[in-house]
Amino acid sequence: MVDKVDGYLTPFLVNFPGLLCVRDTEHRIVFINNRLEQWVETYTKTCLIGKTYNELVAERIIPTCSIKRVYHHLSIVQDTQSSSNVIECQLGDTTSYFDVVEFETQVGGNTFYYMIAKDITDLYCEKELYLKTSLIDELSGLYNKRFLKNYHFTAQSLIILIDLDNFKLVNDHYGHVKGDELIQRFSALLRSVFRSDDSVIRYGGDEFIIITESNYISAVDKRMLLLKQKISHEFDEFSFITFSYGADFYQSDLVKTMNSIDKKMYENKKSKLKRQYITVSPAEK
Repeated sequence: MVDKVDGYLTPFLVNFPGLLCVRDTEHRIVFINNRLEQWVETYTKTCLIGKTYNELVAERIIPTCSIKRVYHHLSIVQDTQSSSNVIECQLGDTTSYFDVVEFETQVGGNTFYYMIAKDITDLYCEKELYLKTSLIDELSGLYNKRFLKNYHFTAQSLIILIDLDNFKLVNDHYGHVKGDELIQRFSALLRSVFRSDDSVIRYGGDEFIIITESNYISAVDKRMLLLKQKISHEFDEFSFITFSYGADFYQSDLVKTMNSIDKKMYENKKSKLKRQYITVSPAEK
């Protein structure tokens, strides 16, 4: 394939700093550059030229290799469709991440498919660490308000707002250390009640938000009942702690949706039958 390219491009293709693979219209590999060849030879001596990706997988050319797409983006550039991916590649105990760009082009009147990959493992891991630390509430270990603002809502995004009742009494009579412990314990209960796919967020203070992609708002009451049962079972020393909640589907605007849910939460708070003053003994010094 290199022979079909103008001479001044040949050194670029061979010595391209990333990983470069070219396939023909039958999707058979016709060229790999030096960097990719050296990378492949670390794991196998089999020649890749003439093989398709499917054949490489079927023949288990690199038996311990596992590849999955982390995210994918399609774009149209100069009437040529290009596909950009970040993929995760597991080889034995080693996990690497590659930024992969694939595009179609014409060389000497023939169509070829180029795949260019760059190892971004260090950058990817740094980004993931940054995202994790910037989107996680330090006290509760739940997502924080920044996560909420960056969430990609859909019409099926069901948002639940939970407010702890009487939480101020804990801080006032038992101290803020006990209050922090209660927040941590309640956060753990929320994680146990909701699915791993649901997003559990500490909205601020003693308020929490759960986002679940569900069409069934009726399931909320069942979750709330389960949460109430867990609180009564595990919060013996804080039997006066309860919660109020409101829920609704995303309504195209987060502020508008949260205002609606907030009203429902306060309606729930007011509708409770047990409205009485609670006497709490001061914490022992």
